[in-house]
Amino acid sequence: MASSDFVLFRNTAIVDAATSNTTSQVGEPSVATNGQCVLMTGNWYASFSSDSGATWSYVDPYHMFPSINGGFCCDQVAIYDPSRDLVFWLLQYSADANRNTLRLAISKGLENFQNNRWYWYDFSPDSVNAAWTQQWFDFPDLALSRNFLYVTSNMFNLGGSGGWTRSIILRLSLDQLAAGAGLNYNYFQTSNNFSLRCTQGAQNTMYFGSHNSTSQLRVFSWPESAGGPVQNDVDITQWSETGYSGPGPDGRDWLGRADGRITGAYVAQGVIGFLWTSAQIAGSRPFPYVRHVRINESTKALINQPDVWHPNFAWAYPTAGVNDRAHLGVAAFYGGGTLNPSHAVGLWDDLNAATGLSWVTTVAGSNGPNANKWGDYLACRRHAGDGVTWVATGFSEQGGEDQASIEPRFVHFGRRRDGGT
Repeated sequence: MASSDFVLFRNTAIVDAATSNTTSQVGEPSVATNGQCVLMTGNWYASFSSDSGATWSYVDPYHMFPSINGGFCCDQVAIYDPSRDLVFWLLQYSADANRNTLRLAISKGLENFQNNRWYWYDFSPDSVNAAWTQQWFDFPDLALSRNFLYVTSNMFNLGGSGGWTRSIILRLSLDQLAAGAGLNYNYFQTSNNFSLRCTQGAQNTMYFGSHNSTSQLRVFSWPESAGGPVQNDVDITQWSETGYSGPGPDGRDWLGRADGRITGAYVAQGVIGFLWTSAQIAGSRPFPYVRHVRINESTKALINQPDVWHPNFAWAYPTAGVNDRAHLGVAAFYGGGTLNPSHAVGLWDDLNAATGLSWVTTVAGSNGPNANKWGDYLACRRHAGDGVTWVATGFSEQGGEDQASIEPRFVHFGRRRDGGT
């Protein structure tokens, strides 16, 4: 085989015993690797592998740490920082009458990770800002720059209509997190832009984005040396957030709850990129598709918009990761028409720089979801073992159409030149 071949080095289904049958059609799987050890999380489970993802065992997120507020809820995110040898595991807890909590658990070094040893920091809305009472966090994410970890979340009221109040980013010192002692941090908040998404691959400046409208992005730049970000607005081609629909051969509409939140963001080789799911557009995009916008890092000018779409089926829920060569790895779902929801990974590197993303299917789903829902996010990370390949998460329905038939998936992929035989 050619060294340039796109290869799935590992493509493993996570069996029921390794999730304790607590999977969801809104799967939201995330992943972190350190050496041969892998932590994979999802709604509402966690699984651990000590052999590079070949076999898995269940980790109970409900009882791994002391309970707080209404107990463990759902959303989880994992990521590894190679610069300080830290695995981060972010868990969202249910609200009580006053608040909920995001718990940032940390495992320092491979030995601690292998032996499931963690310390943690807790963040509630009113611990970040005393005025943020009767509110709760939802839809968190993690990203890294050279010296900081960024925790993003939306916030909502507990009372009344329960409406959105703001989006926030906590910027946490990696050195302080590694020390495991006191923690001072900055935060940014906005009530103008919903659901901020930070870029993977950031170095001395973190970039993050949100929609001003369906024809304009707001791009924030937060240098590590600055106390807060600056913003630039970038006009883009109109997209749609109305009437998502992509029923498969059984009539199940897996995009029944899709929306336009940015789910993939990266910065690499002078390009800031954002990816999200657009609804179908009459006359040009017959199915929902992945919007991919590339912006010049220096000038903040639009470069191009290489959307991922197909005339016969939908693409949705994209994510992105950057390796040590500043090449791009991605993962997404596709389906609809004659296809059940399925999962694919892709890459954009020096070998296909002129043609754009290449894709490989990891699993074809056997059914659509009986609840007509899917999502909300995936993860694609630099593989910690070599720095130049990627690991990604996915899931599909296998052998049925309900929650119990959801099968999570761990994928290690890249070029054959980087993975031997």
